[in-house]
Amino acid sequence: MNRAVLVTLLLAGCGEVQLGGPCDQPADCPDAVCDLTDPAGGTCISKAGDLDGDGIPNTLDFCNHQPGGDLDDDRDGIGDVCDRCPTAPPPAKPDSDGDEVDSPCDPDPDVGGDRIAVFESFNNGLPAGWTASAGWQFVAGEAIATPADPTVVEKLTTPLPLISQHLAILGQYRIDATNPQASQNFAGVIGNDRRPAGGSSVQCTGTRTGGTDTLVLDTGITTGTKLFGNLFDSASLYQVTVQLDLAQAACAMIADTEIGAVQATGPGEALTEAGLLARGATARFQYLLVVQRAP
Repeated sequence: MNRAVLVTLLLAGCGEVQLGGPCDQPADCPDAVCDLTDPAGGTCISKAGDLDGDGIPNTLDFCNHQPGGDLDDDRDGIGDVCDRCPTAPPPAKPDSDGDEVDSPCDPDPDVGGDRIAVFESFNNGLPAGWTASAGWQFVAGEAIATPADPTVVEKLTTPLPLISQHLAILGQYRIDATNPQASQNFAGVIGNDRRPAGGSSVQCTGTRTGGTDTLVLDTGITTGTKLFGNLFDSASLYQVTVQLDLAQAACAMIADTEIGAVQATGPGEALTEAGLLARGATARFQYLLVVQRAP
């Protein structure tokens, strides 16, 4: 038998996939790169070269068909800039409504039209176009709020690309410490209407007042609350979301050992800005994600 044919058969017998062959994970391409962002499906491509010409070599590029792709925060093999849910690997049925936002990032998985408007994981310091108050630092892929004054609310905000009454703002953080001199400690997410005729604000926070921990949704019109056991445990991870649908607002918290949600009536105005905030607590935020639907 021809030596080249024999080698090919042996490789096939070992389960190795040749260049151009299908793949579902990096291990499927032992001497190549599994391109999970190919529109035709996962494909083994050469380690050499730069398929999309963005200056990031194939071996380091998690979005091989558009510029960017050097960051993959959820480590699912799909880069942040082309990931339909950059905070979590895709589930078995990722996009039931076909709007290209995968669960669990899609706030309305049965209603189409949502899009990822903002995703930031703070790997490159203060992002361009964002506004930060004095108490923010950016270290090792985290935005760290350290309020020096227990009465001051530290905010980190970004403009939104759409003016919409349908959106969700999601954040994730850990608590390093609380300031015992603060009359109230909190951390969470916020949305603002910065238009000249606007002025409304909606925020969802894990809050401690007088030793009691509460999930608080404040729309400026009404307030919704839910008691929690501990929202300032330095060993826990907290995921917080505020969702607006016209004049209806909802706020949800997922902690390591607790989960809960509240609702309230909002002003019904479109928000033009989203961000993170903290008062009386050192909070380490890993990301801000905003999903919007066109009006």
